[in-house]
Amino acid sequence: MRSQADQLQTIGLIGAHEAAIAELYRAYAARFPQYATLFTALFEEEIAHARLLAEFVEKVRTGTVQIQSDRFTPQAIHASLDHIGERLKEARKGEVSALAALSTAVDLENGLIEKRSFEVVETDAPELQRILRTLLTDTTAHGERLRAAWETERKRPTDS
Repeated sequence: MRSQADQLQTIGLIGAHEAAIAELYRAYAARFPQYATLFTALFEEEIAHARLLAEFVEKVRTGTVQIQSDRFTPQAIHASLDHIGERLKEARKGEVSALAALSTAVDLENGLIEKRSFEVVETDAPELQRILRTLLTDTTAHGERLRAAWETERKRPTDS
């Protein structure tokens, strides 16, 4: 089992990851008015996810929740945060197309699902199980909404 300090670091990094995704979506909303409603809604939901994850910190401190030792490494989370940071810089500089932004967002949401990101805790606490289900359901819905927007953008005629 990982130390409590390691567990607290992991949950903090996962929360920071959700907040970073939120900031990226906010930048995309500002950059692409045609998708501002979508990205603003996703921004707000990602901020809510970060807040939900922050609730885990106290549960880890009290020992109610254990972070699975083999699920995440700080290095992997930092690498993903770096990737998001680079995409955020591109968005703020206007160096990204709508299609590329949507592709990035789809990849981020799919990555969270494929890595089973919301299975990081071992608990029978109904409240925490509800939060985890909410995160998984929302992330799945994000991916679906983003894929639909990506398909629309992909079919849009390009200016010649």
